Amino acid sequence: MQRLPPGSHGIPADVVARNQRERLVAAMAEVCAERGYAQTSVAEVAKQAGVSSLTFYKQFAGKESCMLAAHRQLLGRLLEEIDRITEEEGSGARAVVRTALTLFAADPPSARLLTIEVLAAGPEGVRRHDAMVEAFAERLGTDWVRAAGMLALIGKLVVAGEATRLPELEDELVATVSAHS
Repeated sequence: MQRLPPGSHGIPADVVARNQRERLVAAMAEVCAERGYAQTSVAEVAKQAGVSSLTFYKQFAGKESCMLAAHRQLLGRLLEEIDRITEEEGSGARAVVRTALTLFAADPPSARLLTIEVLAAGPEGVRRHDAMVEAFAERLGTDWVRAAGMLALIGKLVVAGEATRLPELEDELVATVSAHS
């Protein structure tokens, strides 16, 4: 997300605020990918987003609320894309797995935030992660445990710096999901 020009520019305040919020969400994913959620600070997220800490606190109550907003927004985009692709290609585990792996490989910071870092954001982070697993299980037509295992494997590879390998797992993950059906 691009920064808006500084100073008086005639851009409506709500557009500026929305732009800042988008940049903060992206920055949360980027900083967490570099440092991990526990070591991420509000100051680092604000700096990465190109805003002041004061602006951060106008948007979010704190680091956890930013993390949860980032998870909600990034997961929403991911599920929308999975649903769009499966609607075009026909539903099925293969389309879901392929789309998820491709998107996660293309954006490792978001993949790490969605699969790993959100778990460090307290009880609400765990609830969000569980809801994500449930959404994947539903789309895959499998049980919660298989979906959780798939997401854990994705997170492990992303943290290891091997996100580019994710698309190679398509056949193996589809076979695992299909074995359950």
